[in-house]
Amino acid sequence: MKKTFVSAVMMAALCLTGCGNAGKTVNLMGEWKIVSVEGEDVNSKEEPYLGFDLNEGRLYGNAGCNQIMASVTVDTVKHGLTLSKVGATRRMCPDMKLENHVLAALEKVAGYQATAVGVELTDANGNVLFSLEKNEQAELTVNDLNGEWFITTVEGKKVEKVEKTPFLAFNVAESTVHGTGGCNVFNGGYTQEKGKATSFAFGNLASTRMAGPGMEQEDVIFAALGKVRSFDKKAENTIVLLDENQKEVVVLTKNTGKSLSE
Repeated sequence: MKKTFVSAVMMAALCLTGCGNAGKTVNLMGEWKIVSVEGEDVNSKEEPYLGFDLNEGRLYGNAGCNQIMASVTVDTVKHGLTLSKVGATRRMCPDMKLENHVLAALEKVAGYQATAVGVELTDANGNVLFSLEKNEQAELTVNDLNGEWFITTVEGKKVEKVEKTPFLAFNVAESTVHGTGGCNVFNGGYTQEKGKATSFAFGNLASTRMAGPGMEQEDVIFAALGKVRSFDKKAENTIVLLDENQKEVVVLTKNTGKSLSE
């Protein structure tokens, strides 16, 4: 994965030293396994977890059944952690006890502190709500691109839906790519540098040549795709395509619903 430069101010927001763990720091960024909730050990095949993306100010994860999300702010002086707009998807599962416990505890989170093995989220009185251990993420490979992705941002600007929803579909088994910029459909392939798992460059993309609304945006999309030289994971179900200087040029969001190719 790419290494991201973090300013001294951001590091202050991400790291703290625990009183009982002198010299121990913790970086909240990334995904954390939920080990216990308010003192109760978690024993679930669903492996609930919390993920922090402080660059975007958001929390994501799984409460044991449903996907969870919230907005996050950090108090760099008092080591406070505030979650707002806590929500979850609404899939019904056979056992919702753990899920309900996780969601109720999230509403009370007010701070965090380092431990010998991870981090604890605490309430306003310092009581431990969550014990977390870091999930070690496997190295990205091109297989992580397989499937369909909404083109959500290009060159820092949000992509709007026009006649068709802009998307990319990768078939890793055949090394092909298919999609649309919103008007025209394109097909082609991609290449990778030997020995570099996240290197990536689009080959010649053959496109239809219809004129229609959204052509200016489509031109920007195609130009951005031509700059792509690698990719990285930004968050759960979010991939970024990077240029030769590791600058973000395209953001993709995984399509988990009906196929866009139909």
